[in-house]
Amino acid sequence: MLLKLDAAFEIVLGAALVVTSAAGALDGADFPRPVGTVVLLVAGVALVLLGVAIWAGLIGIRQLAVGNAVSAIAGIVWLAGASGFSGAGVAVVAVAVVGLAGLAAAQAATLRA
Repeated sequence: MLLKLDAAFEIVLGAALVVTSAAGALDGADFPRPVGTVVLLVAGVALVLLGVAIWAGLIGIRQLAVGNAVSAIAGIVWLAGASGFSGAGVAVVAVAVVGLAGLAAAQAATLRA
């Protein structure tokens, strides 16, 4: 169940990045340099592909727990240490951080059980 939830989170986040950046709703003005539209599109496609790999069972729960925790921490550090975020950029990263941290905690709990 957690694998499918994680996969869905990655796919939805990735699709949102692709759609919003392709439509011009998110762009380089929303994130610190060097993030721009191309980086957002590539990251979005990568997240969709990651979600598909997770859904297919190609990535284990332990690897997901570690990857999600590291990514959440990286997002927090990025928000705290970089300037140049718009309100929308902060919101996107904050939603990702909260989702990743929640998934990492749930996945870590299943490993301890």
